[in-house]
Amino acid sequence: MTGMVRKALTIAAGFVVVASVASAGVPDPRFSTLDAVVVGDVSGNAIGGAPAGFDVTVRDVNNAPLSGRTVTLNFAASGMKVISTQNAGTTVNCAAKSISRVTNGSGAVNFASRVGKFNNSNTVEVSADGVVLGNVKGRSTDIDGVDAKTGLGDLALLSANLLTNPSAQQTDFDLNGTTGLGDLALFTTELLTGPTLAYCP
Repeated sequence: MTGMVRKALTIAAGFVVVASVASAGVPDPRFSTLDAVVVGDVSGNAIGGAPAGFDVTVRDVNNAPLSGRTVTLNFAASGMKVISTQNAGTTVNCAAKSISRVTNGSGAVNFASRVGKFNNSNTVEVSADGVVLGNVKGRSTDIDGVDAKTGLGDLALLSANLLTNPSAQQTDFDLNGTTGLGDLALFTTELLTGPTLAYCP
């Protein structure tokens, strides 16, 4: 190997190290993880899958967890509605139609989102410190998104899917792949005890 080639390889290796160091501490979507569906209600209960709630873990290029990072769920492109009141520890930005939480020491955060309506496409943007980690589906027990509560109109929609269209995604609140009795149980609790709040304007 000539001296020139050796020098070029050394310089190239140095650039790789510098790039890796520069990216350390920056959220990296390749190493970060997020659930596939945001499931919410008006009460702010953690529902949907196990563990319940919408989970995000933020990691950098070295696969190191990043604590103290702001994770944002942006519903603007989804047509879903954000409730103007969110749980403690969740920041709402009504103008942007987004909610945010800060990661813990393990780089993880869990959302119990207060939202209405649904979108079966991947239109809810998930980001950490402005870096987009991915896009996911969204749904709520406030299925129709008309009155900021889980009410009789929503019950009619759920009942129709339960009886005639169990493969419907928008009413699969427990994320087991079908609309069934588990979804009815989650829905009924919110129907009977959930509040009426207000959407972001």
